[in-house]
Amino acid sequence: MSNEFQVSNLIAKATTEFNEQRSPIFNTANRKYEGMYEQKEYATGGNIAIKIPGYPQQQNGLSVTPQGIQDLVVNYPITPEDIYNVPRQLNVYEQMFNILRGTRALTDNDKAAIVDNYAYPAYEALEGAIESKCALELKTNAFYSPIDTIDKLSAVNNYSSISSVTTLFRNLKLGNERYLMMNNDDAQSVADSLQNSFVKPLNKDITYEALVGGPDKGRLAGLDMYMSSELRPHQAGQLAGASGMTVTAISADGLTLTISGVPANSSQQINAGDRFSIPGIFWVDPITKAVLSTRVTVAASEDSDGNGDGTIQLVLNYPLLFSGEHANISATPAAGNPIYGFGDYNLNFAYVPSGLNAVAVKMTDVFGAINSDVKGNVKVPTKVYMQGTVSNLNNIFRISMIAAIKAITPYIICLPSAV
Repeated sequence: MSNEFQVSNLIAKATTEFNEQRSPIFNTANRKYEGMYEQKEYATGGNIAIKIPGYPQQQNGLSVTPQGIQDLVVNYPITPEDIYNVPRQLNVYEQMFNILRGTRALTDNDKAAIVDNYAYPAYEALEGAIESKCALELKTNAFYSPIDTIDKLSAVNNYSSISSVTTLFRNLKLGNERYLMMNNDDAQSVADSLQNSFVKPLNKDITYEALVGGPDKGRLAGLDMYMSSELRPHQAGQLAGASGMTVTAISADGLTLTISGVPANSSQQINAGDRFSIPGIFWVDPITKAVLSTRVTVAASEDSDGNGDGTIQLVLNYPLLFSGEHANISATPAAGNPIYGFGDYNLNFAYVPSGLNAVAVKMTDVFGAINSDVKGNVKVPTKVYMQGTVSNLNNIFRISMIAAIKAITPYIICLPSAV
């Protein structure tokens, strides 16, 4: 085995370990779909279809009416954009004196230098991009929220803010394995508010580490608490706080709302992740269909331009449905129903495992290149390819990994806070 191959393996191994030990949002994601992409009978063109469970109507009496199963499917593709890369370049002089030092094997000092110069910076670049993608997926898919009107948008800085999420989880009958991913500022504010509380284990973590929660540190209001530096404040589009907007129509599939009362131009007016409140419509219990007290809020799945005539399409990642097994709202938004756009907000998201999903399958070898080969059952396999260019005496390293992220709306709760 050549020294060059050892270098690529070392970088791949170190980057893989960093990814597995850190990356808070990515590492809370559900990984159960990965095996389906490795079995051809389940995957076609790098896509699987996730079936969302629906709940039939219960019937009383001697006479009943059979109900057919109503499918609601969410597609989960892997695309070229899900390959994250960090390319690096070494010329022969650098490789000989700084990395390999001639023909002898790598020493511990050499390995440390390689990790410091190549593996850790690569990990940080990959983590920043992947964690940002996780945050975007959550932001554009999270509908449910205890902050269901604009006037409720305020600071998240106390226990009751967190417990409101738990209450909504219970009302929606979602599982007991629950995560809350918070931005740094809100997490610190909650920790500060709990300082000198009577819960000794929790208070010890706050006192010594200046934060609340985290892996193996217990729960707060039934939630495993995490922080991420990639939950950046969302900047709302032009419709934030605008008055006079109403729903004109909703598409048959429940995925597009037409809004009137917006500026009569064709500029971008909605930013992906913009939140909107529909005050006259409420969420329903997913099983019994009983109307809940939480009003419907939705998030834009993509940027949208005005139609030029005072209307715009608000595109959603998940349908609003009034009837059937997948009914989730108390009534269909009717023409003239008011709708309000939230302003800028800070990001916090709670979810059960199905709410955020990740697929990180192993990348294949490239013929003619030196390919790293990290052994073992690793959660985030990182591949390093190395190939030389004789014309300029350079060796090109490409550090790559697949990270396909998918958030699924019914299992996520957004806890926005005021900027």
